[in-house]
Amino acid sequence: MSDILPLDVIGRRVEVNGEYATVRFCGAVPPVAGLWLGVEWDNPERGKHDGSHEGTMYFKCRHPTGGSFVRPNIVNFGEDFLTALKKRYVLTDGPDDDEKSCSLKVGSKQVQTIGFEHITKKQSQLRSLQDISLWKCAVSCAGERGRIAEACPNIRVVDLSKNLLSTWDEVILIAEQLKDLEALDLSENKLQFPSDSPTLTRTFSTLKTLKPFDQRRQSRGDHHCQDWSAEDPEQVSDSSRGKAWC
Repeated sequence: MSDILPLDVIGRRVEVNGEYATVRFCGAVPPVAGLWLGVEWDNPERGKHDGSHEGTMYFKCRHPTGGSFVRPNIVNFGEDFLTALKKRYVLTDGPDDDEKSCSLKVGSKQVQTIGFEHITKKQSQLRSLQDISLWKCAVSCAGERGRIAEACPNIRVVDLSKNLLSTWDEVILIAEQLKDLEALDLSENKLQFPSDSPTLTRTFSTLKTLKPFDQRRQSRGDHHCQDWSAEDPEQVSDSSRGKAWC
């Protein structure tokens, strides 16, 4: 967890102590000092109010007990696709990995390399992947453009169910780097699809299967989105730090 907030925090999907939510508010909530995030829980029984406190409405919830205020430092905003992939599929460094070495011939000189064999093995692991599952891995974004295509170009099947993806655009940024993508599972994600955003079906020219996801169409100037289902790509104070305040 980090005290550093993403610039686009409103609308972000987050995880707090194993529960999933959407950020609806960021700011002060008097009389308690400090920065708070107002979240709308996926499970309305987790919250205590409708987004209001002492007569002031800070954000709106669909359910009268769907909201809470939480400190930013207990919120998990997730990580990029490649970081999550490496954590799940690449061997972790052992205690002696940095000491392993091999020799390479560069020109007329023999060069000793430290850890080269281990790095090459990791790269080979990623490039050989074709069918992956990142279920519940807190994937929230694509990361640096082009890095997915470079690291793992042979992926055909991707399970991204139950992650922290917030927008359909972020899915596009991932999928456009997987040129042979045939199956994509986005179930248990709530994706925001702005009404003025085009559907980029060309990104999914090789796709054969897309599992359902919750799609949130957002009206301009309104952070309260309406959920609907899509099944194919064409629809497509210091004492209170680290605490949740209900």
